[in-house]
Amino acid sequence: MISNEPIEKLSEFTEFVESLPNEFMLSRGQAGEYDLLPSSLRLDKSNIRKYSRMASQYFLNEFKINSHNYMRFPTDINSEYEWMVYAQHYGIPTRLLDFTFSHVVSLMFAVENAFEDEENKDAEVWFLNPIQLNNKFAHRSEILNIANGESLNLENYEGPIAIKSRKLNERINAQNGLFVYFQDVINPVESPLNKIVDENILKRLVIKGEYKKDILSSLYSMGIGFTTLYPELQSVSKDIIMKLNIQEYLRAGDE
Repeated sequence: MISNEPIEKLSEFTEFVESLPNEFMLSRGQAGEYDLLPSSLRLDKSNIRKYSRMASQYFLNEFKINSHNYMRFPTDINSEYEWMVYAQHYGIPTRLLDFTFSHVVSLMFAVENAFEDEENKDAEVWFLNPIQLNNKFAHRSEILNIANGESLNLENYEGPIAIKSRKLNERINAQNGLFVYFQDVINPVESPLNKIVDENILKRLVIKGEYKKDILSSLYSMGIGFTTLYPELQSVSKDIIMKLNIQEYLRAGDE
């Protein structure tokens, strides 16, 4: 794992990405410096799981029972893992952590709330080599495909692993997304992906907090906005507001 000097410009991000080995094909952007843990394994201030194993399974089971009337093809979900993918999209805590093949999408995730962040917190983008990750924990030299008919028990592996599935909703498709699956450990204190101290698997880039607005403005000038991440009507409204925020911010900078 490598911690680099914080970046201040989109061009510096591009330069870093161009210097990455091709194997670092996945990334994840975060608005703050957080552990790389999925929602169902995250910890409270006392380092205790917010959700027990029983609660996490309850959430998923209840989603299965209550979602059918709202799904076009509910019988098309083929496995427990695909149910996790689908349920996470609608806010159910799962053991899946989102990543993307698009590094610019990750950067947008890192800075998307720049105008709401009053503290100017540093953001970060993590870059992952999924092949090395899966070699380490699953002894497989590939991203595991949970939709190809292979009988997989992801609990049999020794640590978090990169998986891909069918693109079951518009967001996964728009974000070119896939996941890292975490085993259901009792105490996940040592489970965050960022605890892996191996520069052949994981690299980190910090975005300096006071420059997030500049980077967001640059992304917007390249046609990247909320509708890029979330292809839905609400994002149109968010892009309109972001456009005005950027215009006023740039105008203030010229004065």
